[in-house]
Amino acid sequence: MDGRKRRSRLAIEQAFSELLLERDYAKITVADILARSGVGRATFYAQFKGKDDLLAELVSGLCTCALRVDDGSDLGPEQQLEQVLQNLWERREGVKALVKGAGSRRFADCLRHAIVSRAARTVPEEPTGPAGQMNRSFLLHHIAATFVGMVQWWAWSDFVSTPQELSEDFLRATKPLFE
Repeated sequence: MDGRKRRSRLAIEQAFSELLLERDYAKITVADILARSGVGRATFYAQFKGKDDLLAELVSGLCTCALRVDDGSDLGPEQQLEQVLQNLWERREGVKALVKGAGSRRFADCLRHAIVSRAARTVPEEPTGPAGQMNRSFLLHHIAATFVGMVQWWAWSDFVSTPQELSEDFLRATKPLFE
């Protein structure tokens, strides 16, 4: 992508992110995004199919960024979980806007899909404990749905817990599956 397109895309994403902090997703129009970003309609539609596509890109970027774990190969699952929660904590205003607004389903779906992929790489093929007696796909989706529900609760409660506290609670709730 050339520099001009990149700058336009960043302006659009920034304007949309700001608008999400100010009002519900359903009340934001493409015209609002264009006015805030200073980008023309043709430039917008050259990069996005519409507002839903822009939301999907924003959520995907947030999930990718939140699930990034630097030097994850050296970290155990507990440290990886805490780092993911720390990444979400650092983006809490955006997370809160997405969880509480009309974009909540898309955010939850994206995060759930990303967590299933992450869990598939982390959970042993043949886990111990009750998890070893479960259908693997069900187990991975259960872990992901629990994680998404936890993040939603966290945002709804205005991030009342620290990433470390939340990580500890999540592990207390899920570890018995593997013991």
